[in-house]
Amino acid sequence: MESYVNILKVEKKNNSFLAFSKDSVFYPDGKGGQLGDRGMIGPAKVLKVFQKEDFYVCEIDKPIAPGKHQVVIDIRRQKFIAQHHTGQHILSASLIEIADIPTVSFHMGEDYSTIDLDIPFIVDSVLKEVEDKSNELIQACIPVEILTLNKEDANKLPLRKRISEKVKEPIRIVKIDNFDYSPCGGYHVKNTGEIGLIKILKTEKVKGNLTRLYFVAGNKALEYFYEYNRILRKLSQTLTSSISELIPRTEKLLSDVKTLSAKIDALSEEIAKTIAKDLAPYSSENIFFCETNETVARFIPKHFGKKDSLLIIFDGNKYHFTSTNTKMFKCGKIIRNIVENFGGKGGGNDFKGTYIFSKTIHANHLIDFIKEHTIRR
Repeated sequence: MESYVNILKVEKKNNSFLAFSKDSVFYPDGKGGQLGDRGMIGPAKVLKVFQKEDFYVCEIDKPIAPGKHQVVIDIRRQKFIAQHHTGQHILSASLIEIADIPTVSFHMGEDYSTIDLDIPFIVDSVLKEVEDKSNELIQACIPVEILTLNKEDANKLPLRKRISEKVKEPIRIVKIDNFDYSPCGGYHVKNTGEIGLIKILKTEKVKGNLTRLYFVAGNKALEYFYEYNRILRKLSQTLTSSISELIPRTEKLLSDVKTLSAKIDALSEEIAKTIAKDLAPYSSENIFFCETNETVARFIPKHFGKKDSLLIIFDGNKYHFTSTNTKMFKCGKIIRNIVENFGGKGGGNDFKGTYIFSKTIHANHLIDFIKEHTIRR
């Protein structure tokens, strides 16, 4: 069945255009935490949909004339939205049934969706039970019904969340057997089997005592499985280990790296001690310069004992400054002057700082500039 929209006006917005109408077949972005529709209005691609005052507004990629235009909805995207929205209802109801954890809010994204839960943390065993329960309901292929009721009748149902005072009649209730009744205006599948599967990705603590649960559903869940499988196979080949042995193999490698890093740090500090001890002034009795690798460079200031001096170290990528007399040498001020004159970026306080050049500057040139312009005596 063909759909049309009457565009009342079109306004330019940066590199796109805004098409205004009083009615729209496109579901707005963010309404009820759901993604918005995409598709075409005439020859123009819909980039975003929102409501502004009394208008529906579609952001489109090219200008169109006001008037009646044929509309094409992206059905695959609607299915993606419906899978995740109904999946959220099932997850939220499962969390209530298994652990009495209420859902505070829901947000759907292009790559994953999230549910904020009124609890500071969730143990893995509960997450697994919730995921298993949700997928059992999906595999049972339960009809998803849409009920249209007045408020009085709607409130007689065992609703998972109460109806907002702002919602006007008639009330739209999404019913999944006797497992979940929820007031909702978004897209939903007609049968739980259309979701395919749900996969919980992770949880994290947010906003005080809330926990955010990340999940995917349907084809997006399959995409994650494909990608995870590809990564695991690649790691297995790289580490010459079976997938089941990847964790102990990785832990062993990380332990070896930690041990070697500690040895490298110890050797680097010994080298730094020698460099700091033997360091001679560089064309000025108060300025010292050396060039070394980044690991050794970290330890030299610790063992640099020259008083009333400015130490400059180049590690191949950036210059490090250390002052042992901030009345004579203020590192932050010196670096700001260098940036103003030579470009690049950097900063620091009176005692230390870092400068990254945009074009190569020889140490002689840099130190001559410091001596002439920025040393405070």
